[in-house]
Amino acid sequence: MNRMELTRKYWKYYLMLEKRFIDSAEYVEFHKDNFEVFSNGYALLIEAIGAELDTVFKEFCGFNMDERKTIADYAQFVLSNNSDIVNIKIDLREYDIEIQPFKNWNTQQPAQTLFWWSAFTDIKHNRYDNKTKANLENVLNILGALYLIEMLFLKKATDNTTELDVFDESSNLFTLKNWTTKSIPLERAFDVLADMIERDDGTTGLEFDA
Repeated sequence: MNRMELTRKYWKYYLMLEKRFIDSAEYVEFHKDNFEVFSNGYALLIEAIGAELDTVFKEFCGFNMDERKTIADYAQFVLSNNSDIVNIKIDLREYDIEIQPFKNWNTQQPAQTLFWWSAFTDIKHNRYDNKTKANLENVLNILGALYLIEMLFLKKATDNTTELDVFDESSNLFTLKNWTTKSIPLERAFDVLADMIERDDGTTGLEFDA
């Protein structure tokens, strides 16, 4: 799968889910004091995000899309090939919140060590009795997990290619800490351009001979 296919199949849908979550901030501020706030709207989001994450996990791991796979299968593959995922932190733009969705994830207890995944499966099977699990903290973390897996998928898809490992449209909610990409930050673009047209005499400039 290349960058364009990944964008078309998954990233655009991610951005739609993200927008719906961002819109909810009109009613519940993204703040740690509100992490336990729950609602039917959050339940709907968790179910939709969890279902999408299940699909993206399967493709990221290279499993047959028609096969039935579990979080244990995903943990086995991801932790064997991207072990640093447990350390990756995500910042919320414009909010003083940092999340670490895969912290403590392990193959011995793959579902139990992801509290937001357990919340997703509980809500999916019995929404009413597990309504308090449809809270802000769980939405943040399951959406952050989907974001991170898609960013890792993009790196994997563009590895050893000339394609950039960033999407044309970035997340409006999340940024990854200590994340490196092939892309050049805008503030460095002119420096790089100057280096590229450096003259034989060691000078640099943007002038060209007629």
